[in-house]
Amino acid sequence: MKRTSLLLLLVVFVLAACSTNAPPAAEPPSGNAPPATEGQSSGTPDEVKGTVNVLTQALEPTQMLAKFHEDYPGITVNWETIGGGKISEVIKTRLAAGGEDVDLITPLRPDYIQLAKTGQLVDLSDVTYKENYNPAVIESSKIDGKLYALSIALNYYVTWYNKTIFDELGLSEPQNWEEFLALCETLKANGVAPLVIGSKDQGENNHFSAIPYGALLSEDPTWVQKVGRGEAKWTDPESIDAMERYKLIVDKGYFLEGALGIGRDQAYQAFYQGKAAMISQQVGVIEFLAANTPEFEVGAFAPPGNDPGQERRVPFSAGHTMALYNKSKNKDASLIFLEYISQTENAQLMSTEINLPSSVNGVNYDFHPIAQVLMPLLDMPTSDLMHAVVLPQSKPALATAFQRIIGKDGTPLEELAKEVQAVTDKEIAP
Repeated sequence: MKRTSLLLLLVVFVLAACSTNAPPAAEPPSGNAPPATEGQSSGTPDEVKGTVNVLTQALEPTQMLAKFHEDYPGITVNWETIGGGKISEVIKTRLAAGGEDVDLITPLRPDYIQLAKTGQLVDLSDVTYKENYNPAVIESSKIDGKLYALSIALNYYVTWYNKTIFDELGLSEPQNWEEFLALCETLKANGVAPLVIGSKDQGENNHFSAIPYGALLSEDPTWVQKVGRGEAKWTDPESIDAMERYKLIVDKGYFLEGALGIGRDQAYQAFYQGKAAMISQQVGVIEFLAANTPEFEVGAFAPPGNDPGQERRVPFSAGHTMALYNKSKNKDASLIFLEYISQTENAQLMSTEINLPSSVNGVNYDFHPIAQVLMPLLDMPTSDLMHAVVLPQSKPALATAFQRIIGKDGTPLEELAKEVQAVTDKEIAP
């Protein structure tokens, strides 16, 4: 899966199907419209009127919406941004209440899978404008071979670094695990904390796993998904080896001191203030970097957990995925809007306006100068983004295991892996 246009602002969602295959979405105005089927508007765009209700975590792209309304005056878009990590709860509540005024939604991955498999989302498998998206986005948005989502953003892990410190010490971006360890050792020897991690916040521990699990995911890019299907286990030798690498980083003192007491925001601040040379995080960190632009030059590279000779991959997932609710009363208008935001010109406007790393081909990340350092990563092969595809109940169990490694509680890694696997076994049991 080369040519992976990956980028920023978190998370993961998708569009799903009922039964019939879907012809391409509405064509520009011309003559009589064909009979409507799933994934296709029942009328020409100039004939369609209505209100499209968008329920999402993404910020409102007011300029793009104004342009859309100018092009389609008969369609109003009601964009509702749900913050505070409450999108899953809000979507479930709205649908449980009957789904009134629910059209396009961006469910989190576990919810989207459930909605797709229970026929609550529209199948977009045959829309022609899916070719406008990076192939990795399309593939990762499929469930049982069908396309259930059109992702308007990219989410992936990178290692952000203080390029000024690197330059002062004559250091270069590491290409593999061995070079990464040598880099950390040099930084430490020069009195610089190599890494900072906000381990107090559980999710940050899973974020960092992109590096120690790099060799495993280079060899088997979908390994985490296999764990969720019972085809692989956290107790596999390769997984234990990855945990050993996590422990090695801790034992060598490469994390900024006091990791268990540092939260996410504190970790970002430590990086901004030059207290640590690197922070391994999602591209969503651009949001914080833009608000607290450091005085030093910022760089980014793909997590260097691969062994020498292995292909280095970028842990990736689709983000802010627009799914069309199957009982929507505004399907025609919603399909027109989906096609509209799938066009490069409109995706570019939205990306620039709301700091969104778009998944549409041809979009340049010009919303902040720091975002430009991500552009060279777009062509790299991808692998599972651990935090996005770990099963919901297994996720906190895995994060706790990593916290215990950081806390040096002495529990054998094999036992920690067994504890996580026990949660996964229970979660996937029939």
